[in-house]
Amino acid sequence: MKKLFVFAIAAIFVLFAVSSCQKEDKIANVVKAEGISISPASLTLQHHAFAELTAVLVPDNATSKAVTWATKDKNIATVTSQGLVEGKNVGTTTITATTSDGKFTAECPVTVTAVPVESVSLNKDSVELVEDEAITLVATVSPGTASNQAVTWTTDKPDIAIVDATGKVTAKSKGQANITATTVDGGKTATCVVNVKVRVPDHVEVVEIWKKDVAGYRAILGDETDKTEAFLTYSAKDKVVTWEANTTGKPRTATIEFTNGSKLTVTQVEVKDFAGSWTITTKLFASNKNLGFTANSNAQVIPLTIGTTTQGTTANDGSKDITNNLTVAGLVKTYVAEAYAEVDYDAKSYRFGIFFNGNKAQAVSTGKAGYDYLVLLPELGNGWTSYNFCPFPFNGGTNYGWLWFTVDDLSNMHYGKADWRKMDGKDVLGMSFCACKSATPTAADFASVNTTSYDVIHQCNVNTADNPGFLLVRN
Repeated sequence: MKKLFVFAIAAIFVLFAVSSCQKEDKIANVVKAEGISISPASLTLQHHAFAELTAVLVPDNATSKAVTWATKDKNIATVTSQGLVEGKNVGTTTITATTSDGKFTAECPVTVTAVPVESVSLNKDSVELVEDEAITLVATVSPGTASNQAVTWTTDKPDIAIVDATGKVTAKSKGQANITATTVDGGKTATCVVNVKVRVPDHVEVVEIWKKDVAGYRAILGDETDKTEAFLTYSAKDKVVTWEANTTGKPRTATIEFTNGSKLTVTQVEVKDFAGSWTITTKLFASNKNLGFTANSNAQVIPLTIGTTTQGTTANDGSKDITNNLTVAGLVKTYVAEAYAEVDYDAKSYRFGIFFNGNKAQAVSTGKAGYDYLVLLPELGNGWTSYNFCPFPFNGGTNYGWLWFTVDDLSNMHYGKADWRKMDGKDVLGMSFCACKSATPTAADFASVNTTSYDVIHQCNVNTADNPGFLLVRN
């Protein structure tokens, strides 16, 4: 019995020894990683594309093949736990692979490139609109994976149709325009032809419009037969009145009427139409320095020429800065004055003024020795009971001003009592053109105007309290 117990103990010992030897053999067979690399060593892929990276362990029989993948910038590229890389945005980043024990790391530089644009197309090749109608065009960039899907929009005729940054097209006037979408990447283009038709009103109208001298049109609900009146031509088919460019050199007006009560008046005018041959009615003085004029002639008519060649002086008229855009020759001998005209097409009104500058006198031959310059002096007063010639700078005021006229119609302008402007709190009754001795006249005493400093040549004023004496008439 004792021998049997000893034998059992010995058997257990043998089994334990065998088990321990087997475990040591297994531990002795584990192969640890000694390094890691990534294949390929670097990677280039397009935006939105996928590529697979492989982790290569050293030695290749390393027991554990597990690695951890990471990206330095997931906005550029992402990587899965299996090494699958996706290009998210154009740029560069780094993908890393790390062994399971964290002892070894490998890096792979990744470059994500743009997918280039190949073409662009529009949802419409052509479209027909009426005036003021709008439509939004849709641009499709190909391929759909192209990195830059942006396009810009342009029109070749903004007076006919305009387009905004979203592709919204708005019809402006009759005609044909090309709307083009251009890709920012590659400059690929697609074009839609826009045909704009006239919007014909559905009711009777009485309309007065002012337009520039270019050709134009206006839709109106007129009669069922064609009609022509002066430079206006009506097409019964289109219900449109058209006119050609005004090449007369003068403003012009015409009216066309229809039996249903519709009526259209068109005035064509631009600033250049003020240019031409005019006459001015003014009052002349011989004064104490006889310069060859008839004394106290109350209805002297002098030929003038308004021209478009300008000296370009810019000054403030009390409300805004304006640049003179006309000249007036003939007021006094060789003197050339600056002038300004504008046309308000909405208000249907004109504005015309002769500019006088107190900052300098203009050299001009007056015919009197020593009086080699011309200066323009406003006549200031409180009505006709008390007035004086006022040398610049108007007792401390500005050194320039305008004499604004009332434009009576298309052929004459006047300065009368109703046109008196205020300057230094006094009425501007008119203007005197005076010969003087200096190119830089001073603000001399009023009394010196007709004595030694100045010599009045003639006055442009209302002449009497109620009747215009400063009257411009187109020849």
